[in-house]
Amino acid sequence: MKTLALITGFTEKPKHDITLEDLISYPKGSLGNTLGRFLFDNSNETYPIPEKQDILRILINKDVNNREEIAMHYYLLGNGDVSIVTVFSSITGLLLSPLALPYFIRRYKEGKQALRFYDLDYFRMLHLPLQRIKDTFLIQ
Repeated sequence: MKTLALITGFTEKPKHDITLEDLISYPKGSLGNTLGRFLFDNSNETYPIPEKQDILRILINKDVNNREEIAMHYYLLGNGDVSIVTVFSSITGLLLSPLALPYFIRRYKEGKQALRFYDLDYFRMLHLPLQRIKDTFLIQ
């Protein structure tokens, strides 16, 4: 039964009743407003649905590209996230970008230095200033 819960938890995405307009209406500099602007600028969907991965990109990534996406997973791995997605993405990313290994190791170490944050319910934190969240959890 526990295995089934792990599998369904992996495949089911939590549903949030929040729209892009809701996100953009949060105060400037807040996690919600930053997420809304990120989705508006980077989503190919007409009505993008905010996901935890998008929030993690905002908190961790320095840019939106393949290298930074892989580095984000190394950061999460360093922070303690040993989910299938994180481990698989880290291994696959290393195979695809072996020359970036020193950078990935640096991001892994930065993730270890941050306080545990990968498993928080960020949708309850949308009103908080983004920089305050990063400072609180020592996210670099």
